[in-house]
Amino acid sequence: MKNYAFKWITQRVTALLLIPLSFWFIYHCISFQNFNYEEIINFFSSFINSFLFLFLMITMLIHSQLGCETIIEDYITSKNYKIFTIWIIKLITYSTALISVISVISIVF
Repeated sequence: MKNYAFKWITQRVTALLLIPLSFWFIYHCISFQNFNYEEIINFFSSFINSFLFLFLMITMLIHSQLGCETIIEDYITSKNYKIFTIWIIKLITYSTALISVISVISIVF
């Protein structure tokens, strides 16, 4: 049995978390246009900035994965195509999360 209530609550919580994180990231992206490479590296070397960026990425990936899975479960009728597509979405989500974590860790340390 699929836990649709958990998915629904998780999607709403991630949406609420993405609101301030998106404003934080957009604000800093605007300031990045005046930064050179070393200043951007220094920005992401800060623990709080790297943590917030990583939290933004993970939250965004969870939110988008749940949304895409919901669309696929609602509108695709072929069971095999549905399973394959959800598997591909999970693969992309987990690999992107892994790349994000490795990237932030390589900058911080």
